[in-house]
Amino acid sequence: MSTVYQSSNYNTNGYAQPAIDPGLAQVTVNLHATCAVNAPVTGDTVYFGYLPKQAVVHGVTLKADGQLDSSGSPTLTYDVGIAGSAQLFMAASALVGRASGPSYDTTTAAGGKLWTNTTGADAAVFATVHTGAATGAPGTLELMIDYHVEPVTGLPV
Repeated sequence: MSTVYQSSNYNTNGYAQPAIDPGLAQVTVNLHATCAVNAPVTGDTVYFGYLPKQAVVHGVTLKADGQLDSSGSPTLTYDVGIAGSAQLFMAASALVGRASGPSYDTTTAAGGKLWTNTTGADAAVFATVHTGAATGAPGTLELMIDYHVEPVTGLPV
């Protein structure tokens, strides 16, 4: 049975974006969150936080603090995305959580590189276990997404 986890940055009541000086609107900022997880099974979902309206994604890093699949033939893979596009930023990454010690993946899927949140709402970002661990172990997942916020038409820059 899959489990849903939430980092402390994820608030089910919505995201309160800090006020950004319009003159600084294109400064790179990041969404950074960690979340403790149990042994990963297919379908587990970790909600990390939100990308604000008009966010333009530069890069994505998913990291595990240790080995989440300790099998000699690990099967664990992760997707990273948003509602309606679960693999927008990362698809079936086999680099995270398979090695002893910290491991990470910075490969951003083509559709996620320079993706702009034009949905009109803040977009919840989550990682999903694409394929569960052969021999699962608990640990911590960490996500960092670098982005800038495009100015909204009609507002001063």
